[in-house]
Amino acid sequence: MAATAVRPITGMLRRGLILDIGIALGVGFVMANGYWYGYHMPRTNARDNYYKKLEEERAARMGA
Repeated sequence: MAATAVRPITGMLRRGLILDIGIALGVGFVMANGYWYGYHMPRTNARDNYYKKLEEERAARMGA
């Protein structure tokens, strides 16, 4: 009986690892942008607008 040839798995392992890392980095980048522009920036702008309005009201009361 002849021995069956077994394909080497080294290329498949490397390709899978590169694919997994690429997908992880891509998904991480998308999630980070979603957080930054979907949550962080709107909250920061709302806070800044609140304090700007507060400062304008204080300046109007002081007559400046």
